[in-house]
Amino acid sequence: MTRPEISHATSEESSLPCLVCHGTVGASRLPGLLQCRRCGFITTDLTLSHAELASLYGRDYFEGHIYSSYLGEEVGLRRNFRKRLEDLKRLLPDPARCSLFEVGCAYGFFLADAQSLFARVTGMDISEHAIRMAIQRFHLDVRCGDFLQMPETSRYDVLCLWDTVEHLARPDLFIQKAARVLQPNGWLALTTGDIGSLNARLRGAQWRLIHPPYHLHYFSRKTMTALLERCGFEVVQVRYPAVYRSLRMMLYLGCNLRQERNARLISLLDRWSFLDREVPFNLFDLMFVVARKKDGPHLDSRGHDPVG
Repeated sequence: MTRPEISHATSEESSLPCLVCHGTVGASRLPGLLQCRRCGFITTDLTLSHAELASLYGRDYFEGHIYSSYLGEEVGLRRNFRKRLEDLKRLLPDPARCSLFEVGCAYGFFLADAQSLFARVTGMDISEHAIRMAIQRFHLDVRCGDFLQMPETSRYDVLCLWDTVEHLARPDLFIQKAARVLQPNGWLALTTGDIGSLNARLRGAQWRLIHPPYHLHYFSRKTMTALLERCGFEVVQVRYPAVYRSLRMMLYLGCNLRQERNARLISLLDRWSFLDREVPFNLFDLMFVVARKKDGPHLDSRGHDPVG
């Protein structure tokens, strides 16, 4: 599978404005990344089309390239999702009467658990492989496609982006659209890395979540809050909860193992069943953000403020 080449930010200034504050974006101290001179938002110098992004998320992304096995991580992933559902449940007076939409639903693990709590759950992912798995396994109401092109005929009470916003070419447009498809006072919940965290600052260019072309944007608590507020949301919660990972996944990521380069070693590790044990993991660099849609005018479909 052909993947886009990763270029590096060598110019002093980018022609693209900052997607958080529309300020000037220039070179940063991190190789291959750009930084806004006004708000500090950090991004890559990559511009990928929808087709190029879709090409990144085939079967090998989930089974051997980024994850040793996404299916093999199901127990830990669903444990994390159930904790997030508990948080959402506390925000909603009657979830059984609410609808939920997930952008980046992957294999459908979160929606599979959410459907017992919400009246209606649905989702979307750019990966045809992931959507096939979600439908075959859980018979979910999910589709493959571009959320930005989805008709705005339905309204939802909750919209979720779990470890998704950093993968999007234009997260600002996704969040603007989220505001349009959410009910009044609806909820937006997301997780993403915090490049302003202590661990990220100590690790610098070696931070574990700097991973282009898969991770295109790097938010801090400050820049994520600023973007959400500009798009018509009020941030009500930012936390850094532990997540459960298998020992196998932590070893796989920590040693940067890849199927095409380390097939023999991975085959050996697959025989060690104790590596399947799920353990809590927290470097306090992954933020869980919950925001509420504010009443009043919001950005229109072109990203403009209708009141100026």
